[in-house]
This record gives sequence, structure tokens and C-alpha cells, in this order.
Amino acid sequence: MKNTIKIEIIKNFMQKNGISKTKFCKMCKISPSTLNKILANDDNFYIIALFKIAKVIKVEVYQMFN
Repeated sequence: MKNTIKIEIIKNFMQKNGISKTKFCKMCKISPSTLNKILANDDNFYIIALFKIAKVIKVEVYQMFN
């Protein structure tokens, strides 16, 4: 199930707001390794991380999937 998450949404949010990966992780209360897995389209992470990210960037979770 590769390329199932729209990582462009996350990257665009960080770039638009000038946020580093570290600061974004603190905002979402996820670990940097989890963010790296999501951005690399690795399937090995807890789905709750996507809910936390969606809450911070103000999108619905279903919008983060292809």
C-alpha cells in the first residue's frame, strides 16, 4: 500500500508556515521518526498519528489519502 498518503499536504503546510520538522512534530505531538515514516510512505506507523496531523493542519483525515 505505498503512496496512499498525500504527503504534499503536510509538506505544503510546513513550507507555507515556515515550520521545521521538529516544530511540526511538537505541534502534532508525534515523534520525528513517525513523521519521517509518513513522509517516506512507510506503512509502519500508528494511524492515530494521521489524526493528530489532520487536527493541526485543519483537514479531515480522509483528505490525506489518495
